[in-house]
Amino acid sequence: MAITISDGTTTVTMPRTDQVTDAGALEYKEQTTAGGRIVRKIVGFRPGFTYTYDFVPAATIIALISLLRVGTFFTVGYFDLDGTDKSGTFSVSYPSFSLFKFDSSGTAVWTSCTLTIKAQEVV
Repeated sequence: MAITISDGTTTVTMPRTDQVTDAGALEYKEQTTAGGRIVRKIVGFRPGFTYTYDFVPAATIIALISLLRVGTFFTVGYFDLDGTDKSGTFSVSYPSFSLFKFDSSGTAVWTSCTLTIKAQEVV
């Protein structure tokens, strides 16, 4: 499944990739007791993923950056590490990329792109 990012009006579809890294994290609250001990209360797990692309068309990057400028949380359709398709509300990082070039067909692309999403809610 390709990743889709939507604000309810505009949707950007990222290319397919098989390079997915778990970027989830435990969320907790820390308190220091009167005796000086640090106590952590686990709130839950915040899912997150980092997707790596060999290349992404420049038009897709432009559309994504334009979408990211309008808000902080988006509806994201994604594939989970367990192999299932899911959807949820996520914050989406601005993509990082390294080199702009034209591929063999003359299409403008950015290479070595990464995109990280983090869930709004903990589970």
